Amino acid sequence: MIETQANGKNKRTRQASAPFAGLPLLSDVQRLVLLNWLRSDALERSWQVLLEAAGADHLETADTLLQSLLSAGVVRIKEEFRHGQWRLWRVIWSDLSALQSAVGLTNAADRVIEKQGLTHRLQQLEREQPWLAAAVKSCLSAPMGRALQASRAALLEALAEWHRAQRSGLRQDFALAARGHTKSITAGEWDWLDTHASLESLGIVRFEPVLWLCGTLSLRKFESQIDLLEIGFLAIPCKQFATPMAVAAGPSTYWLIENRASFERQAQKCIPGTCLIWLPGRPSKDWLTAMRWLLAQAPASANISCDPDPAGIQIALTAGQLWKDAGLPWQANHMVPAFWKDAQTLPLTDYDQRVLAELQSQTDLPEELADLRDYILVAGQKAEQEGWL
Repeated sequence: MIETQANGKNKRTRQASAPFAGLPLLSDVQRLVLLNWLRSDALERSWQVLLEAAGADHLETADTLLQSLLSAGVVRIKEEFRHGQWRLWRVIWSDLSALQSAVGLTNAADRVIEKQGLTHRLQQLEREQPWLAAAVKSCLSAPMGRALQASRAALLEALAEWHRAQRSGLRQDFALAARGHTKSITAGEWDWLDTHASLESLGIVRFEPVLWLCGTLSLRKFESQIDLLEIGFLAIPCKQFATPMAVAAGPSTYWLIENRASFERQAQKCIPGTCLIWLPGRPSKDWLTAMRWLLAQAPASANISCDPDPAGIQIALTAGQLWKDAGLPWQANHMVPAFWKDAQTLPLTDYDQRVLAELQSQTDLPEELADLRDYILVAGQKAEQEGWL
């Protein structure tokens, strides 16, 4: 039974006498129209707007649906008396949250809870993996829809898991691990990930991982031999640094340079006896494995040159650990403030400050890196080696 309540001379509200007890039985088409209506969180909607949401092909469905909803106490309707008759004006939902849940939509309250949960997940991820700070900040501060934010957060969690497992491989391998399909990550998502995280340093590469090197080193495989000193720098797939390849003649020292432009610049004037190698940021598992093999075949000391910033100190330590494990000497080179403090410098970021805090707790830093850490902390400045090396 429908009750009518006057709201002035030319307006009235109509509603069922029985309280709302759930949705009536609906056809598939009616459910689809209702789903479109309930995507908005507005408690009261214009009937004209609802008709537009239903679509021109479903106007009759919209009318019969509304009558069913009215009889079931799902809605109240407002009418106006115009041109000699009562006309439907607005529709009021009895329990919008319950209705949205009934048709499989997330209601406003649940979305608030989901957003809070997602924010907590991202903040926790940043605490556990500070190298993801820039990506987390992008997720939390950039304007984007809830679905996009959740999707990107899931990618960052997959990235953290990949890093924890010390995995390496092609981009297709990461996509398979993250979403179960090699083509599941879009070009836009790859661009976003690449902007906020160094994928190559995490062992996620577009193509086969390689070792870039030049200078004094001769490699032999079966009957073929490569003399790097004669042909300049080149890239060799990391997986090739294994039997049956062998070192025919090794260097007296290695020099690892982090910045690619600096590597190529120094390659043009590489000193005989030195094997120059590009150190790709935070080196991947494949790169480290290749270098470990090369050191076992041709042991020699090393100079390691990275950006004079907190991350550069960590990268130098990671590479230096290879020499330490092999019982060979190594030292940081061209990183002291005297080389760069009077040139162009950059202010420290929040991420730099967090890395500095971690480095302050390390008591076994080589002297040059410990002095660099302390200088950066006091000066609040860092640099990029491309500007001076």
